[in-house]
This record gives sequence, C-alpha cells and structure tokens, in this order.
Amino acid sequence: MPQPIDSVVNATKTSRRKLLAGATGLLALAGLSACASEKSPQATTVGHATTPKTPDGVLKALAEGNQRFTSGQVQHPNQDSQRRGEQAGHQSPFALVHGCVDSRVAPEMLFDQGIGDLFVTRTAGAVLDDTLVGSMEFAVSSPYSVPLLVILGHSACGAVTGTLKAMEANPRDPQLPGEMEDFADQIAPVARSRKVSGSGSEAVSQVVEANALAVAKQLVERSAIIRKAVEEQRTRVVPAVYDLETGEVSWLES
Repeated sequence: MPQPIDSVVNATKTSRRKLLAGATGLLALAGLSACASEKSPQATTVGHATTPKTPDGVLKALAEGNQRFTSGQVQHPNQDSQRRGEQAGHQSPFALVHGCVDSRVAPEMLFDQGIGDLFVTRTAGAVLDDTLVGSMEFAVSSPYSVPLLVILGHSACGAVTGTLKAMEANPRDPQLPGEMEDFADQIAPVARSRKVSGSGSEAVSQVVEANALAVAKQLVERSAIIRKAVEEQRTRVVPAVYDLETGEVSWLES
C-alpha cells in the first residue's frame, strides 16, 4: 500500500539528517587526524634528560647528535614552544661551536640540538678576531661556564680555497678584495707551515684540517680566560672538521 506523502517526506528528512550527521562525524574525525598530523613533529621532539656538565659528557652528546643527523634519525630536541618559553628568561647552553659562515654548516642542525643548547660564533674560515675571542670568553665565564669549545672547519671551504688561489697568484703576499684579506692573512701562514701547494681539493682539505688545529691552539694562547679554564679542566677546546657530503663531523682531538 502506498505511503502517505507526509510519511515519505518525514522519512526523507530523517535520512538526510542521519546522512548529514554521519558526514559531520567523518569531517570531525578528519579534522582531529589533521590536527594530530600537524602536531606530530612537535610530539616527536625530545628534551635532554640531563644537560651534560663535563667536557667528556658534552663531546659525547654532540657526537651522538651528529650520528643521528648523518643517519637521518634526528630527534629535533628542545625545539618546541615549551622550550622556547623556558629559555626566554635565561639560556642554558652547554657548548660553544665556532665555525665558518658557510650556509651549509649550521651547528644546531648537524649536531641535532635545539633552542638554548649551543652558543654559536662564525667567521669565514673560522678564523679569530678580538670581538670573537671576547664572545668565547663570555661563554666560558659564569654563569654559563660551557665545558666545551668546538672549532669547526668544513670540507670545500671557500675561504681556504680563495686564500690558496690568491697564494698561487702571489705566494709572498696573497691578496683578496676588501676586508677579506683579514682571513687570508690568517689562513696563508697555516698553508705555508704545511707546505701546501696549489688549490685543488686535496690541498684545501689539508689546510682546512690544519687551520682548525691552529685556531684551537691560537685561542688558548690568545685568551688568558680560556687558558685558565682549560688548565683547570673546566673547559676543553676541540678542533673538528665537518664533511659537506656525508654530514659527518671528524674530531681531531678528544
């Protein structure tokens, strides 16, 4: 028997309401999934259970962070909004990394560290100047007293390459334009001491390593504050070289 039109309309309205309710539920679930997906990077970030306090402990933490970076297993520690808020009033770095200005050599990334973990200073070729040394003295002084200073050179360094090419053109007085002559004046003696000739990749690699060692030695000789911290074994200065292709940091001393 045919149903009355009112019954059909009511049934249709009921079906539509159920359909809309179901669709709304699905959309809500999709929204929750999207939110969870957006939050997942933050959710996987981790903090340091304990901040390393000794030179050996800091070196171990940086080496482990670099291993995570090279293996693609980065944890992105201390990079969330909670950490940002915690560090807004007072920072707590446990190391200083002095490296090159090269855009491919970002210490927080290659050591898999986060907000407030590292002091970072950078110059072309990782050379020193007075203001820079003062900044490093600040890092080893109270209240920070960082236990480790890393002097980080890197493969295919443009400052080293440029200096070696200038030395080929004029061995006695290599010239680079403008204030760039300052880093050439510091890198050239290192190349001469190693009796490096040419500007090929092998020569660049030799000078990069020698320069990291030389800068680490110069820093301790140049700064009475850092030298005292090293002598008291509160701080260690460690040279290293970063490989642009592999992402690996090679420690030259430990």
